[in-house]
Amino acid sequence: MMNILKKTNFPFTVFLIAIVTWIFLAVAVFLINKYVVFTGNNLLFPFSVIYPSSFLIIGSLFCLLFLGTGLLAYQYHQKLNFFAIYMICALLIVFGNMGQGNVDIAFLQPFYLKGRQYYADAINITDWRLWILNFNHNLESFQMHTRTHPPYTTLIHYAFLELFNGSILGLSLSFLVISLCSFPLMNLLMKNFRFDKTKRKFLLILFAVIPSVNIYLLVSIDGLVLATTLLFLCGISTIFIKNKLSFLGILMSVSGLILTNMLTFSGLFLFAFLGLLVLVTLYKKQYSVFFNSVICFVLTVAFFYGSYEVTGSNHWETFREASHSENPNGFMLLHSPIVYFFTRLEDIGEILIFLSFAYMALFFSFKNENLGLFSDKQVNIFSFAGIAALGVMFLTGAYGTGETARACLYIVPFFLLFLKELNNNRTLKVLYILCLLQTFGMQLIGNYYW
Repeated sequence: MMNILKKTNFPFTVFLIAIVTWIFLAVAVFLINKYVVFTGNNLLFPFSVIYPSSFLIIGSLFCLLFLGTGLLAYQYHQKLNFFAIYMICALLIVFGNMGQGNVDIAFLQPFYLKGRQYYADAINITDWRLWILNFNHNLESFQMHTRTHPPYTTLIHYAFLELFNGSILGLSLSFLVISLCSFPLMNLLMKNFRFDKTKRKFLLILFAVIPSVNIYLLVSIDGLVLATTLLFLCGISTIFIKNKLSFLGILMSVSGLILTNMLTFSGLFLFAFLGLLVLVTLYKKQYSVFFNSVICFVLTVAFFYGSYEVTGSNHWETFREASHSENPNGFMLLHSPIVYFFTRLEDIGEILIFLSFAYMALFFSFKNENLGLFSDKQVNIFSFAGIAALGVMFLTGAYGTGETARACLYIVPFFLLFLKELNNNRTLKVLYILCLLQTFGMQLIGNYYW
């Protein structure tokens, strides 16, 4: 048995260490929070939001269907064309979430349950022009998520509700269709980095079974943000790789940057990422990314200034008020250093666990030269710039309430790119199977929406 495991070249020891470390931290943080000092974490570290599943029989059957589809997808992915791969990815997302029990729980409740989502404010809009004009003035009267996001986030809910005569299912399916664009965009991003065709097919189905993507892509605004972020990454990667400006690259990067910042203030991540990428490329005396970044910045600022002139919505003021609403006492490190430390730990931990323990094992076993996980220099620069940019955001105190597996869904493509040179089929198979099983278990026993 041990010889078989060794032949897979998968770092099972690191995999087990990751699980044991999580259990230790979960117990330690719980005890510290309960008996020593308030840490700002929830009961089960590092999960910001977790509720028990409804455990409906139909949900269990859908989980089994998800598991079976995932196994068949792996078995036959090499023979399928990309359209079939996209359809399978869509089925994996739907089947996984239907594991919650029924259409109401999977597709509808994330919008209306508890009455504190964007939907609760969207249904009260009677005149969208007047609503956006008075958005800053009425900010404190809105639900928490509306207060901490640009007005366009709530307006997109309103637009789809108007389109489908108030149907939440219509709203949900609209979100799903847009979010599923993440798969062809992820394929294009990998193609830009010259991944071979078979590897792209495999990584697309892996993308669909990664816990954070499978759980949060279905009906959250963060699924839309993932799609718009990938649009930006496809554009900027074209210019970065070729060190040459192109109209399509500029168009995609500008469009992705504007759309992302319309939906979330986390769009500032893209500016931080661009800044780091510019520094690296300028050091290497490559100037195309710098010129593209200037174009992106100017056009994005021009768009939001134009938006202010037309609608009266001040994006900068909304950001300041949203930041104050989330951190009323200012920089968390200065007034709550213990909470700052433990919530930073939670933010990182939640992203890693929702990437899967199997991916963690590969990522933190980089001393194993046979894996080839960090062999592509362009991928390394690109992906580590993204991870470093997110790290800077964490240092500023961003994501004080956690939920980073959902809110930072846009970081997953950066991690996936590292797998470009990992060509041991047995290792990839183990990674996929363990990831699939973890998502199966998580969808079966838990609910992870607010």
